[in-house]
Amino acid sequence: MTANSGDDSVNKRLSFFLTAILVGAAVLTGALFVEKKSAAAKIRPSFDMTDEEILTLPYFDLIAPKDENKNLPSDVGSYSLGDGIIHLILPDDVPQKAIIVYIRDIEGNHLARRVYDFTGKVMIGPWEVVIDHHTLPVLYFESENPSDYSFMNASKTKDVICNGNFHICVSKEDADKYGWYRDYLSLGENRASKISASLQGRGSVSWESSNTKKSYSLRLGKAQNLLGMGSNRNWNLIGNGFDVSLLKNVTFNELSRRIGIDYQPNMQNIDLYVDGKYQGVYTLTTKVSADKDRIPLHRGDFLYRLDPPIPEAPIRYTSDAWFRDGSKNYPVADLMYPAEPKEEDITDAAAILQTFVTLRDDSKLPGLAEICDLKSLAAYYWMQELSMNYDACSRSVYFYYTRNDSKIHFGPVWDMDFTLGSPYEKKEVDFSSPEGWKIRELGWYKALFSRPEFVHEVNDLYYNGGIREIMLSGGAEFARQRELVGDDGYLNYLFFGHANPPVMSLVYGDSYDEYCDNMIVFYNKRAAWIDAAMEAEK
Repeated sequence: MTANSGDDSVNKRLSFFLTAILVGAAVLTGALFVEKKSAAAKIRPSFDMTDEEILTLPYFDLIAPKDENKNLPSDVGSYSLGDGIIHLILPDDVPQKAIIVYIRDIEGNHLARRVYDFTGKVMIGPWEVVIDHHTLPVLYFESENPSDYSFMNASKTKDVICNGNFHICVSKEDADKYGWYRDYLSLGENRASKISASLQGRGSVSWESSNTKKSYSLRLGKAQNLLGMGSNRNWNLIGNGFDVSLLKNVTFNELSRRIGIDYQPNMQNIDLYVDGKYQGVYTLTTKVSADKDRIPLHRGDFLYRLDPPIPEAPIRYTSDAWFRDGSKNYPVADLMYPAEPKEEDITDAAAILQTFVTLRDDSKLPGLAEICDLKSLAAYYWMQELSMNYDACSRSVYFYYTRNDSKIHFGPVWDMDFTLGSPYEKKEVDFSSPEGWKIRELGWYKALFSRPEFVHEVNDLYYNGGIREIMLSGGAEFARQRELVGDDGYLNYLFFGHANPPVMSLVYGDSYDEYCDNMIVFYNKRAAWIDAAMEAEK
């Protein structure tokens, strides 16, 4: 804790900002949804060192134990940013008058136990200890074995599972505003279950990149309606490792919903702690899956994921307009539903997909509208074009076939962190500038634009379907999402803002505010260029 950590100029800004959080933090009150059963506090052994002895150490930190502090759902560790302040971020209903902490050395040994009154100033020698509060809901995950979490993150196969329990805390203000509960506890499948949730690695490029925040699949022992997003056992925790603004996924998800793409995932940014350690801001999301609360598919329906990097239930197809990346395993699609397809399911799904691909690629063949819902396809295209999605032709492309109308419907839009600019070109298309058509010049989208019926639908949606107005209001939606992230965006940036590999996407600034502001300017330029180009094509 007392070791140097952070650039001086950054630390001065941090000190000012985080002190402002402390001054402005309000202590909220209110009843909890879950009645907490008080357990006898287990006082941990310590050396009872004095402050003077502790200050001679090269490093120390604090931990607030859950079993000795009222309303604290998990052990919470402190952090410092080299600004002369030791920060503890605790839920707003933990009483500040008598907070118990242990002082630890670098090896985690407990050096002393202290009871601090944070209604006044608390000092350990020259270090001020402050209590901060989160803007966002907080998910505390406690693993059954703390080493499992590190082992999982180090695994390249994503097969390692970290079992444990979670507790989501919501401020009284947000609970009142959104109709959420104050607390959500993970529940086991039965009363004998000691483990009620698990984390498992997810993603491809983001998981393989060692210097980015990892993303996880979160599986619950029992289905729950988390933060009003629908009841389910299976969830995602998206790290946004390539988007330190934290805004792209949530904003483009909302714009997709407004444009009319059905079954967009529900998303809510949260703060994540694992075993008492802050892991940053994550996006808690519903999965893209066939489910009554997600995509309501039935027998004879199919859910596809096109051209995934790692096929799970592969269906191969032929395509003249397929965007190739050098892999010998493509073109291929995953059959995501049914979960356990029979042989006849695979045969039928493959035939339907091949029919669509053949008609999509060859403008001389009639009947694209008979196999495909053109409106959803055109709306899907607009989101890829507007966002400049570098992966639009190759990753996370979802669509589903419904037997009741015998058509393929595109969506939901998913995985939008690699958007709004890249230093790389793709097939001689420049992705570093907000100007120019991007997606319509690539792969099978280029083939689609040779079909008059698709072009007509694209233009009609833009001028008569509300897409133009939604697109031009996108900058305001980015700003709204920025406000919702609040002060927690700064904290995430301080810990993880420089982990974004510049080779992957554009870097918009050297501070969180500058990064977000410049990215919104980039988006507005993109929307303005598209609007001018559409007018010129009339």
